[in-house]
Amino acid sequence: MKTIQSFLLIFILLNISLTAQWSSNPAINLTVCDTTGEQALAKIVSTSDGGCYISWFDTRSGSYSVYLQRLDAMGNKQWAPNGLLVSNNPHDTWITDYDLLADDNDNAIIAFSDIRNGGNLNPVVYAISPTGDFLWGNNGIVLNPTTDFQPSPKLAKTNDGNIVVAWIISAARSQVGLQKISQAGAKLWGSNPIILQSATEGLNYPDIVTSDSGGVILFHTATTGNFPAQTVKLRAKKLSSTGTVSWDVSIQNIGTIAAFTVPEVYPDNNFGGLIAWHDDRDNNNLQSAFVQRVSSSGTLYFPVNGAEASLLSNRHKFNPVAAFDNTTGDTYVFWKETEPNQNQNGITGQKFSSNGTRQWTDNGKIFKDLSAPNTISISYLTAEMGNGRAYLFYLEGNSSGLNDKVEGFACDGSGNFLWPGNFTVLSNPTSDKLQLVSTVDVYKNCKLAWGDNRLDASGIYAQDINPNGELGNSVVPVELVSFSADVLENSVVLNWVTATELNNLGFEIEHSINNHNFRKIGFVPGSGTTAEMRSYSFVVQNVSSGIQYYRLKQVDFGGSSTLYNSIEVTVPMPDNFVLYQNHPNPFNPNTTISFSLPVEADVTIKLFNMLGQEITKITEGNFAAGIHNINFDAQNLSSGVYVYTLETAGVNGAGFKSTKKMLLLR
Repeated sequence: MKTIQSFLLIFILLNISLTAQWSSNPAINLTVCDTTGEQALAKIVSTSDGGCYISWFDTRSGSYSVYLQRLDAMGNKQWAPNGLLVSNNPHDTWITDYDLLADDNDNAIIAFSDIRNGGNLNPVVYAISPTGDFLWGNNGIVLNPTTDFQPSPKLAKTNDGNIVVAWIISAARSQVGLQKISQAGAKLWGSNPIILQSATEGLNYPDIVTSDSGGVILFHTATTGNFPAQTVKLRAKKLSSTGTVSWDVSIQNIGTIAAFTVPEVYPDNNFGGLIAWHDDRDNNNLQSAFVQRVSSSGTLYFPVNGAEASLLSNRHKFNPVAAFDNTTGDTYVFWKETEPNQNQNGITGQKFSSNGTRQWTDNGKIFKDLSAPNTISISYLTAEMGNGRAYLFYLEGNSSGLNDKVEGFACDGSGNFLWPGNFTVLSNPTSDKLQLVSTVDVYKNCKLAWGDNRLDASGIYAQDINPNGELGNSVVPVELVSFSADVLENSVVLNWVTATELNNLGFEIEHSINNHNFRKIGFVPGSGTTAEMRSYSFVVQNVSSGIQYYRLKQVDFGGSSTLYNSIEVTVPMPDNFVLYQNHPNPFNPNTTISFSLPVEADVTIKLFNMLGQEITKITEGNFAAGIHNINFDAQNLSSGVYVYTLETAGVNGAGFKSTKKMLLLR
């Protein structure tokens, strides 16, 4: 007979690690680097083990250099306390934007521009392993050593394991340079980059996302006229694995985007991408927020020229950021909202369906009301998606002009706040903060980094926050997706599956007959830290008939533990008389003898030596129908082979006799 009982559940384990570096205090935060000089323009990306890389520019040596730090999931630094020096090649006295990603092997790929080539600003790209090795040489790969001004490289990984870099080439009309780099550091699109250009338009602000078949989708602005009176439009192109342009579509063809606007670009994790921006297409001196999603085939999901996030009049909607839920196809957009004079600041959001239909009314949902005039500022919005919820983080400034607070919130698909008090403060020392960036890890914890003047010119600080809105290491996500029990004769087979594990020593298995008093009956080692699904099982032998309860107790390497809810298992009445093999066997000095009775019966179990001499009577009495377990203590016996015999006399006259051997090893 086989009975299967199961249930589905998701748990997040609450745990505090004694060695953790993430702070639970918003007044402290994790110091990534705050040493001599200026540390500025942080970037952050997640790794598959729940950790992250953080990069920055650094003037500790007098001029700008590039540094990198790797943190594990608990916030522990994996390299030198003040980071790994990536490059001290010459930089100008100012810096341009750059990019950072983690490839499929958790190597950090970092692309920036410096002036090592005779004072010309040219892009370079480095690959750094998790152990700090320079995989593409100590000086990286110079992508296009010319006299052109080439700032702000962007990165994307392809689905065949390579890296694509895109950057601006400032010629008479700006161009976009692109190069594909293999895992070994070879230039796959030739020794010279692919250059995209137009006879009539300047191409600027390129950004790229992963597409299918080894290709990428490139987003960029297309500009005519002279700054600042320029006409700016948006385009998207797909480049195949060989670098040829497969399609070219217009994202915004009206041309009412301000010349200094940098659109935000995001992958949709389905080989397409999203782009968010603001423009004044109504020519009413009010900016409005727009978003568009494009597929890998070049199809636009949303209305031509973008889906407008809010129709509310007499408002600016600045700097929209987006988060895409690839399980539902919904797009979340958040922006800074102000009145026409830009003295009052708030935050509004919108959810779009898969075809770009507004879901939170035509005016969006207000998350933070407009402030009183000249009291707070809002900047550096950054959005993430995880666990079916959208996260938004931002810098909030005070009336004196200091961005003295990092704040955020989470909302569900209906726009409801999900964290206690609605808003969570992640950092609140009264120091100026700037350049906030974020990432979401495999456990759906968000990690943020920013520049901070709390000690000197500027340092780099970081903070994590779990899906419940708690700071620090309050979530150690061993995500249990199933826990089931199979009954096989007098055994129960427990099976469970985890989706993710962090710092997991293993699972204690506990049993109870009343769902209150549990005792440990076994242990199964865990998988430490992993973002891959893991399956486990444990066999409970010689189980009595009736209702039994089992639960798991997860234990981490620091000794902290968390209990899961128990499951109820019904072991049915047996159909036949059975004497089971004792367990364990061999044994010393205790073992369990189990037997099943289909009816009430008088039972005698005797122990004999190999000469047939009776040694002892193990048990004798009347037993109800069911499975029974008898503990036998052989501490007074010597090592050797023994025989135990079960004899029954059923109330209906049925009799049964069975004999088995056991081995006592001293």
